[in-house]
Amino acid sequence: MEHYQVAVIGGGPGGYETAIRLSQYNINTVCFEKERLGGVCLNWGCIPTKALVKSADLFAEIKQSAEFGIEVDAPKLDFTKVYQRKAEVVEKLVSGIEYIFKKRNIPMINKKVEKIVKHDGKYAIYADNEAQCSVDYIVLATGSIPKELPFMPFDGKHILSSNDILNIEQMPESIAIIGGGVIGCEFASIFAQFGTKVEIIEFLPELIATEDTEISRRLALGLKKLGIKINLRVGVEKAEIADGKVTLSLANGKTTEAEKVLVAVGRQPVCDIVLEGFEIGKERDFIVIDEQCRTNEQNVFSIGDITGKMQLAHTASKQGLRVAELINGELNGEKVTQEELIYHNIPRCVFTNPELASCGLTEKQAQEQYDEILIGKFPYAANGKSLGMGNNFGFVKTIADKNSGVIVGMHIIGPAATEIIAQASFIINTKSSVESIEKVVFAHPTLSECVMESIEDLHKFAIHIV
Repeated sequence: MEHYQVAVIGGGPGGYETAIRLSQYNINTVCFEKERLGGVCLNWGCIPTKALVKSADLFAEIKQSAEFGIEVDAPKLDFTKVYQRKAEVVEKLVSGIEYIFKKRNIPMINKKVEKIVKHDGKYAIYADNEAQCSVDYIVLATGSIPKELPFMPFDGKHILSSNDILNIEQMPESIAIIGGGVIGCEFASIFAQFGTKVEIIEFLPELIATEDTEISRRLALGLKKLGIKINLRVGVEKAEIADGKVTLSLANGKTTEAEKVLVAVGRQPVCDIVLEGFEIGKERDFIVIDEQCRTNEQNVFSIGDITGKMQLAHTASKQGLRVAELINGELNGEKVTQEELIYHNIPRCVFTNPELASCGLTEKQAQEQYDEILIGKFPYAANGKSLGMGNNFGFVKTIADKNSGVIVGMHIIGPAATEIIAQASFIINTKSSVESIEKVVFAHPTLSECVMESIEDLHKFAIHIV
């Protein structure tokens, strides 16, 4: 049986990046992935949906071209080609990762790991009812799957998961989306711009309730402008399928009908591997880890969605790169010191129209953590670049601790929010103060000036608002 120093189980962004980094450290590593490299993100999540977002946004922009002096006669959406392009983007990226593995000589075993057996300090990994290899270290990165509602299981035709909706062959005339979180709102925005009648049903009082309340409410306003009907504070109690339609019975006594129903009520961790000779601590089915992403088993680490920290691809990637650094240090007898990974300081992006992005504490969280806070805001409507773009919906909101002047949160809704948020991530993760950022020159005319003026507004010094 072949022996490796490390086995990475799961080939999503966390897993494949960990394997590549370990290879860069010249650590003999094997990666197990039951499907294709890239995991949910590249195959069924981040990348295919962003391809659809581009088509949806472009289609909407073309229909507004007359405002820019460009006449276009009745643009049409070819749904088949939109989905074909989506598949081509996915294939290009996934095959690119597979090429990197091949060129770096990283073994990839295309099987589902069924069992791990610990014996004499080593771990034997089983798939297809036989041992595949033994290893010294394990990195679990098995990811998550869409949650089902117990009374309406996915059927792939009428009741869809976020995976299913990426495989439909025709654009639905109507779609009801159960869940107003990130996934639900993104698909709502995409299909509304395609021309589908869209309705969101959310049990909580706000869309994307984990975000700053002010931003969540502005997002709801933006989605309503796309023609999306939003139902808040209401649950779904029953679903009936008849004559190609799904009728949903809501908790408020009302019903709604749609051709398709997307259930987007969250994701649940996947780790059904049988363990022999050791146990791993879990809490609510998530694997418990310490600050190093180490489980209670010394040589077993866990990263990504199964840790329940923050279900984002870049969170898994950062966890994995830190784990690779730790393993490299241990194998070389070196002590590795890492700063704590502060999960709420990891940027969060929502690719709706309008875009939403945030980093750090919400206003409510900051109020709970600090004696006094400062809040600065700047609207896109007062920014020259956004006016020239014809897209001035939204604002930037910055939060700082009044006593220290350190910026602790930034929330953006509007054009290019998901790109601009990288500035917020740098500012917040370097614990930059208002004073230090005010020394920085921001280029003109750019959307980034909204960040600058929101920071200046913390002391009411923003130039272009009264």
